[in-house]
Amino acid sequence: MVFKEEGLYCTSLGEMLTMSSLPNYHIQAKVIVYKDEASFKQNWKGKAETNVKEATFLEGILLKSLIPGTNHYVDYSVFYAGVHEENRGSTNGGVINPLTKVLHIQNHSYSTEITAGRKAQEGFYDEIQCILRKGVRQLPRTPVSKDSVYILIGFHSFEETKTLEKRWKCWSGADCILWNCPTELNLRRVTFLKHTTDSDEFSYFCLGECEEGLNYLNLALDFMETLRLRHCGLVGLYKVERYYIPPQRAQNLTKPPS
Repeated sequence: MVFKEEGLYCTSLGEMLTMSSLPNYHIQAKVIVYKDEASFKQNWKGKAETNVKEATFLEGILLKSLIPGTNHYVDYSVFYAGVHEENRGSTNGGVINPLTKVLHIQNHSYSTEITAGRKAQEGFYDEIQCILRKGVRQLPRTPVSKDSVYILIGFHSFEETKTLEKRWKCWSGADCILWNCPTELNLRRVTFLKHTTDSDEFSYFCLGECEEGLNYLNLALDFMETLRLRHCGLVGLYKVERYYIPPQRAQNLTKPPS
């Protein structure tokens, strides 16, 4: 799947990351943590089916824990919430309609359009920042490697201030990931998410995506232990169990290009 857009957003942190334009899109994520196998088997399929019926749904990734006995599964799904105001005056190569905020998605097999919509519901998180390796785009979030792993750190905060969020890289573990993640793991993206309701167990998530984690699993596990010693709350390492998109798009993927 290719999201036709040219902008990317990076932060200058060593040679891996470079500064570029603001992100084109407002993105939301829905994060559901399944703490045991029984809860996962009972609830995941129905919740995933609900996700794909949402008009703003882009893609979903089911993650499975690589640490036995800890938060077995996490469903991480991505939704389109609009265009950043900085980009509304530009059609960005004809991909975004600045008036209707429609996102055009195209690959060799299908083409579709998604109209923006933001949700403030339990499980939905606003993407506050996304730091990308040079050459990586804001969308899609499709795992690019079968060996990808995800580092997930979750926090519950009783105090939410602008100052706290501005310093998110310091306390969330992002700086540790950005500066200390072993190069062999091939860090691709670090994302910071904030809850949209007070009913969520976690107020914030920091999510790191590494392309070569399964090829260097012991190294990834050691690094996760380093993060666990620094942070309370949820700290987990996950592999991709399944990737899913709306059925109509999945069906189109099997059809030859017209």
